[in-house]
Amino acid sequence: MKIQLTMIVLLTTLTLTSWGQNNGHRAVSSSADTAYIKSLEERQIGGSKYSVFLPTDYAIKETNGGDFSIYSFYPTDTTNHTGFSGGFYFGNHPSQFPAKSKSCKTAYLKSEILDQNVNWTIYNCNGNYLIQTITNSKSGEGWNELIHIFGNAKSTKDLDKLLFIFTTIKKKE
Repeated sequence: MKIQLTMIVLLTTLTLTSWGQNNGHRAVSSSADTAYIKSLEERQIGGSKYSVFLPTDYAIKETNGGDFSIYSFYPTDTTNHTGFSGGFYFGNHPSQFPAKSKSCKTAYLKSEILDQNVNWTIYNCNGNYLIQTITNSKSGEGWNELIHIFGNAKSTKDLDKLLFIFTTIKKKE
């Protein structure tokens, strides 16, 4: 499993670096360090058929609607206002969040999630980052054909960690 995680980091770094050079957009590098990667544990995403690797001190909260589910992850220490948080919307009608203000800078990034290419939108609002993408869930269940993956980070280092976490999502068979 550790070899797979290391390979994911290397592939993500190569993808993000080459995309940033070829498309004229500033790419955020994926440089989550090896010690951080080794500290992650695979966690079930609520009642879904998906898992993701998260820090051991993070919780996942499930919120269900009539035709969607949202799974949010965040530090279990509620006094921790640094770092990152994120989530997954599973449903058929996702929409991207707008930037918090018109002064936020927008960047775009390509990576791979669930064996498919995705296009990330990243808003930089004075050093606070919002990242998001919408992709096919490959669930085959009908009610949750799409996943809106989103997160917030307080630094580029935490943004790198968040991007790495998102690359670890997988469907359990």
